[in-house]
Order: sequence, then structure tokens, then C-alpha cells
Amino acid sequence: MKSKNPPDLSRRRRDAGFTLVELLTVIAIIGVLAAIIIPTVGKVRESAQRTVDASNLREILKAALLYAADHNDRLPDPATLAGEFPDISPAFRIPAALARAGLLTDPSVYFARNDPHFNGTYPTAVLDPGSVGRNQLDAAFTSGRSLAWEFVGGVRLSDPPTTPIAFTRGLTSAGTWNPATGVYGEAGGYVAYLGGNVVYQPSVAGRLISNASGRTVDDLRQAIPFRETNPARIYGTPPGAGSLLGSPTGTVASAGP
Repeated sequence: MKSKNPPDLSRRRRDAGFTLVELLTVIAIIGVLAAIIIPTVGKVRESAQRTVDASNLREILKAALLYAADHNDRLPDPATLAGEFPDISPAFRIPAALARAGLLTDPSVYFARNDPHFNGTYPTAVLDPGSVGRNQLDAAFTSGRSLAWEFVGGVRLSDPPTTPIAFTRGLTSAGTWNPATGVYGEAGGYVAYLGGNVVYQPSVAGRLISNASGRTVDDLRQAIPFRETNPARIYGTPPGAGSLLGSPTGTVASAGP
């Protein structure tokens, strides 16, 4: 009879699965890959959302310019809209006016998904569908809401094309974005200009044009129309009372150098 070789137990153990060293090596490789990929994916998603935000601001800009074409070359101005929307906070009158005119009825354009002060749920309407005079906002549009944008009221089509008319919430008088109240923290924000361009800027310091000369300024209040009667105002919603250029009732423009 032929003798049978004894089974190779060490080979059987190797064939049964990975060794501890091999498992630890695989786990280490996965960890390294995750450390590389996860931040990259996060940055790509953030960049993509900012592109959406820029598109939304362009829609607001276009709607405001179309509104001016039908209203004596004047963009929507909360100070002069009090009679049409008496029960609406001035900071919300521009969205109300654009929606009532049928120029921009999508409420989502006024919010940014990456905004830490956004509750994650978009309202379904700007105006209250049950409002007979279409002069009431939908409660979900205002209740506990912080708009992603601040608006400049009192602008005319005849003003310089370098005039800012809307910008990402959180801009300070120094031209930088407040880390606590800015939509993107202190990373920067978008500015929409009367000339039709929307620009992302880490800081607007030295990039704005004075309302009194061709000099550059840091403070956006010095770059919007300053008139003896009905000067431009900046409107914004909380958070950050005292740290934002805009205010619920409007921050008045100041004379530039």
C-alpha cells in the first residue's frame, strides 16, 4: 500500500483566510484612502453648492432688473414698498415684490444649503396663497428664517454699474465676512452688481468703488447711492445684529471719499 502523506496543517491555515498582519495592513490602507477621499468629496460638494448659490443670486439680480424696467427704472425698494406690504418686515419686502410681480416665485433661491443658519427645509412659497391682496408672506418663508442674502434698496438703473445690489449675508464694514454670521463663515461671499455680474470674493476691501469718486473703498455703505433724499439702504435678516452691514429696517448709505 502507498503511504499517505500527513496533511499540511500550516498550508490549510493559510488557505483559511487572512492573517492578522494582512488584516491590519488592509485596514491601514483603507484609513489612508478615506483620509484622502473624504475631505476631497466634502470640498467638491461645497463647491457645487456654491455654484448653485451663484446661480440663485443671478436669478434674483435678473428679476430685480426686470422689475426696474416696469417701475420707472427703480429696483425694488423696501422704503417705498411699505404701502404695498405694510405688515411685512422691510428686509422681506424685496422677495415679496418680485414674487407679486411674477418675476421670481421660487422661495429656495433665498437660502443656501451650506448656511449653518439654514434649517434644512425650504419653504414652499414666498407669498401666502391665501392672501387675497397677495401682500402677505407665507409664514414658512419668514418664521425663524435667515435669508442667505442682504439687499440694497433705493437703486436706480441710472446708477453706476459697479453699484452692489445684493450680497452674501455676513459682510462687514471692513470688507470681510463675519466668521460667525457669514453664510460661508469668513471664507468670502458673492456680490451682485448693477452691471449684471455676480462675483465671488474672499474680501471686497479695496474692490468697491466710492459713491463720490472713482476711488476704491472697503465699506459697502460707501459704494451704494448716497442721496440727500431717499438714500440707498442695506437690508438683512438676523443672525448677527451689530455685525452685519444690513439690518431688518435698513442701514443707510454713507458718503464715500
